[in-house]
Amino acid sequence: MRIGFLGIQCDNANLGVAALAYAGLHLVHRLAPSEAEFVLFSDNSVSGIDRMRTALGIGERRIRAVPFRHRSPRHMARSVAAMAGCDAIVDFSGGDSFSDLYGAKRLAKLLLHKELAILTRTPLVLAPQTYGPFQRRWSRPLVRHVLDRAALVFSRDDPSAEYVAGLVDREVIVATDVAVTLPWRRGVELEGAEPAVGFNVSGLLWRGGYTGRNQFHLVADYRAYCDEVVAALLDGGFSVHLVSHVGPAGRPAAEDDLTACRELQRRHPRARLSPPFGDPVEAKSWIAATEVFIGSRMHATIAAFTSGVPVVPAAYSRKFAGLFGSLGYEPLVDLTVLDAGAAAALTLGLVHDRARLAEQVALANERAQARISIFPERLEALLGAEPSWD
Repeated sequence: MRIGFLGIQCDNANLGVAALAYAGLHLVHRLAPSEAEFVLFSDNSVSGIDRMRTALGIGERRIRAVPFRHRSPRHMARSVAAMAGCDAIVDFSGGDSFSDLYGAKRLAKLLLHKELAILTRTPLVLAPQTYGPFQRRWSRPLVRHVLDRAALVFSRDDPSAEYVAGLVDREVIVATDVAVTLPWRRGVELEGAEPAVGFNVSGLLWRGGYTGRNQFHLVADYRAYCDEVVAALLDGGFSVHLVSHVGPAGRPAAEDDLTACRELQRRHPRARLSPPFGDPVEAKSWIAATEVFIGSRMHATIAAFTSGVPVVPAAYSRKFAGLFGSLGYEPLVDLTVLDAGAAAALTLGLVHDRARLAEQVALANERAQARISIFPERLEALLGAEPSWD
């Protein structure tokens, strides 16, 4: 058996994309036969794959990368042949990239990969993800074609399932993000005697999106919001740790959290920088040691949430309210509705109410673990294989 994976990359400097790869492969590994091979249709180094194997304890699993080379017909033909040789292709679309929110070029590339999978007649499984918005008229017929032809369509939240239902008439299976199953290690200790607040700074929001002109239509001035929250926390007796979840390696400058964290630290020298993380398991293990976590990177907030840390998502799109709201977790700061002062005040209020948040996290995380179970169950039925449980 051979299972392909689209829209994930274990070697990605964006640890959210890497978290999808680690968690997705971890789930599928448990239901696939021991001799099954995994094929990653993305750029991944041998050392990156080996690191993932070690972190997940799946050292014996055969995993190889067959990246797309869009300018090379020979390499593209090789990728399509590899797709045709798979028994199923599981497509995560980076969690939230099946949308034109991040630009037409990214969406066009994702649509091409999905259509190639459909062309090979290999069953295409759209893994739990956010769908839309699709605001460009040209994209909708192509999106409908993919949704109609997929063997299984999973949503990671209720609003996305409703959105898909408005596009096509088919079954949409509601689950949640696979990263809720990402393992982590206990025992990390953070610097400082004060209560530790993890503050994830999104480089993308810090720079106004890819366009640099408030691409996500925030009402809040994001830099002013960060300044106000960090200053108040430091003055209030907290230890603030600035957390980068997207590194600079190989990323567009607009994506880089680390540079944004350093710029914010220069304005607030008492704040600390988190250590560099080698993989999403390492990042989650560190985040799990904080007392409360604030973030605008979805998978950084999921890491906190699923390790029991009270979390304050600072949202820039509907994906945050969709995912957390579907799990019954309501505390959220919507930067597209509130100005910087109101957003900061709400954030600080939630930090001080962290004991109540911790109770809500525990209940919502139980729902998350129950919800994700439908994904491996339906995938196993599609594959029709005897699982190889560890």
